[in-house]
Amino acid sequence: MLAAMEITEIPQRLRAMKRSQAALARHLGLDPSSLTKTLKGDRRLKADELIKIEEFFGEKLDRDATVESLSTRRVGAPRRIPVYGYAAAGGNERIAINAGQVIDWVDAPPLWNGIGDLIVVRVIGDSMEPRYFAGESVIARLGLPPGRGQDCLIEFHDGSALIKNYRGQRDGQVFAFQYNPPPGEEGELRYSASSVKAIHAVELPTRLHR
Repeated sequence: MLAAMEITEIPQRLRAMKRSQAALARHLGLDPSSLTKTLKGDRRLKADELIKIEEFFGEKLDRDATVESLSTRRVGAPRRIPVYGYAAAGGNERIAINAGQVIDWVDAPPLWNGIGDLIVVRVIGDSMEPRYFAGESVIARLGLPPGRGQDCLIEFHDGSALIKNYRGQRDGQVFAFQYNPPPGEEGELRYSASSVKAIHAVELPTRLHR
């Protein structure tokens, strides 16, 4: 089995396939300059773009290497990371994660090597119990797409987000799961992909360090 492709190998793979960077940009729905910035590490790769790249080449990207290559310009790992936990307008356990909605700053995890951008999110509601309880804090690794069956932070275009278990995407829908659905709801959830800005992998609950 071939090793997973790294984002830095994309230009070489394009040449081998006799395909152009412009063709890949069209497949991603990007202008060529945005794709160039992505390949140089000046622009973060979005979750849906990673999936489209895998479709274009017919093989998997090395997700950890992708996050690392997009972080090579980081001078040093930040010592403090933001905490979000305000309820977003509309309720339904949505968390506001706009830049102006930071409720606290905490020390980064001691073993974090600075790869990728981290945020801390405080859980709202009980739909993910017993996995996560209301008020508990989890770490989301921005730019790292979750694997199927992995917990995730679903970020919407309206600036809100939900913590759920990722089950995949197809037919313009994002599928997720909640362990303790509220009355009248099912465990399986569906969201229109057009309403989803990005999907970020969630790490295990964290003990916050001030």
